[in-house]
Amino acid sequence: MDIKNYCKATTLEEAYQKLNEHSSNIIAGGGAWLKMSTSDHETMVDLSGLSLNLIEEKEHHIEIGSLVTLRDFEVNPSIQSLGKGYISEAAGLIMGVGFRNLASIGGSIIGKFPFSDIITPLLTLNIKLIFYPEGEMTLEEYLKSKGKLTKILTKIVIEKENGKGYFKKVGNTVLDFSILNIAIYKGIHGFRISLGSRPGVGTLAHEAMDYLNQLDAVKDSDIDFAVELVQKHVRFGSNEAADESYRRELAKVYVKRGLKEVLS
Repeated sequence: MDIKNYCKATTLEEAYQKLNEHSSNIIAGGGAWLKMSTSDHETMVDLSGLSLNLIEEKEHHIEIGSLVTLRDFEVNPSIQSLGKGYISEAAGLIMGVGFRNLASIGGSIIGKFPFSDIITPLLTLNIKLIFYPEGEMTLEEYLKSKGKLTKILTKIVIEKENGKGYFKKVGNTVLDFSILNIAIYKGIHGFRISLGSRPGVGTLAHEAMDYLNQLDAVKDSDIDFAVELVQKHVRFGSNEAADESYRRELAKVYVKRGLKEVLS
């Protein structure tokens, strides 16, 4: 990767203008995955001087600056309280502490990385992404969006909700990318089931969620049927890490286990 110019922005307006001056200009978050890129860029825009590294707990939600590191996100008490700690647990499984002290939550989201162990559990929460100069969208909407992002992600807003979560990362070793990851959350708005590293980016299992959320009580047979819906409607694939059939079998086992966990 070759970068011709570097700009440390002093305002969001300056960063926005610089980002859109040239089609190859990019934002530098933590920079953890940028170094693996083979693309050349005219200008790298640094946001580190804009105070986007704060976590603020409000009455009904938590605001997370886009430059909050994965480590600060992981150990923050407000984050640890979400879903009995499953979001913090998921963040803590990403590489080592040194890496998490560098990589940012915003960069982890904006990259839409298919191997992400943080996008999958975040999808199970009620989240809004806030952009400069204007605009907001849900995490699911952003993951489905196309084209280059011309706005700047400034914060992630998570609605506080009582509930219980479950996260499972399946990998060959602790430091390997996931073969599959699964997150399940049961709160006042019902069940949310997400699967990532399929090997595609995290996605919600809407058919299984809709089925469970219309039930007054969930029996073992309902869990089995929800698992069947996940296997039927969620797309799995093969790559060098695992084939499609193995990922489907992992989903069968861990979605069932996770549903029982959040219901216990």
